[in-house]
Amino acid sequence: MSLEKAQFCDYIGQALIIKGNQRRFAPSPSYPEIMNCPLCDTQANIFTTGENRQYQLCNLCGLIFVLPEFHIPTESEIARYREHENSLDNEGYVEMFMKKINLVKKHCPQIKTALDFGCGYEPVLKALLEKEGIKTEIFDSNFFPDFPKNKTFDLVISTETFEHFKNPIKDIRQAASCVSPTGFLAVMTRFYPLEKEIPCEESFSKWYYKRDPTHIVFYTSKTFEWLAREMGFKIIYNDQFDFVLLQNLI
Repeated sequence: MSLEKAQFCDYIGQALIIKGNQRRFAPSPSYPEIMNCPLCDTQANIFTTGENRQYQLCNLCGLIFVLPEFHIPTESEIARYREHENSLDNEGYVEMFMKKINLVKKHCPQIKTALDFGCGYEPVLKALLEKEGIKTEIFDSNFFPDFPKNKTFDLVISTETFEHFKNPIKDIRQAASCVSPTGFLAVMTRFYPLEKEIPCEESFSKWYYKRDPTHIVFYTSKTFEWLAREMGFKIIYNDQFDFVLLQNLI
């Protein structure tokens, strides 16, 4: 056993039990079997474990989340983000954004202003939106922390950011507060796999997307349906894979 794994097992003490060939967490004061969902505040339960951390599932909104005890330090998180090759020179990265921009233009006509919420260290999306004639501002809690207060935008777009939220209800409400009346919220994040529309532990355990240590919350269509009702939005587009568009009904 590696030193890292030995330290981890020592840290959780008796919280682990062995069931067949799978490692699961037993209830303990540090790792309770039941805790509330950080999105809808409803009781959630242990779903599975892996990557030396525990995943909980909310049966109301469908969110799967990692317990705060397993979140990595902010400085490690930022270092991980900087490993990504996010630039205008990365053709694949630009192509990914352009596909989403074209969907926005198709379903959300007459967009003139936008906020890239969670833009990262290199605001590529801002440059691409402005080439399309959409005046764009940026916000990122780590790299561009000056939040545009008392301003709203025709479009608030968040790409590969929602999965990083430590306090998803707070962060999502912050993003939604910037959407103008009848404006749009666009979210790109990979939906976790389902089997017959039900969360499947086996499929989730094999899912590559959860292996990134900075990915700590995972969504499905059910989650965005709950969010739309809660925030007074309606879903106008959902590809059931990694992109959803919501319109403000206010």
